[in-house]
Amino acid sequence: MEQPSGRPGESERKISEEFRELGKSFSALGRTLFEEGRVVSAELLKSAREALDRARAEIERMGRDRK
Repeated sequence: MEQPSGRPGESERKISEEFRELGKSFSALGRTLFEEGRVVSAELLKSAREALDRARAEIERMGRDRK
């Protein structure tokens, strides 16, 4: 049976929740990096950037695999 118009289905609710959690994770990363004016090393920033690049590449790969 189809979902009534205007009500998100289970899949949409899960996606929305994951986006909220992703936002919280990015926010926590920002707070950690810039907490109380803490000096952050270039190496730490490079490591964080590389982790994000790896995550992006994995997401892109998963998207290609689904096609």
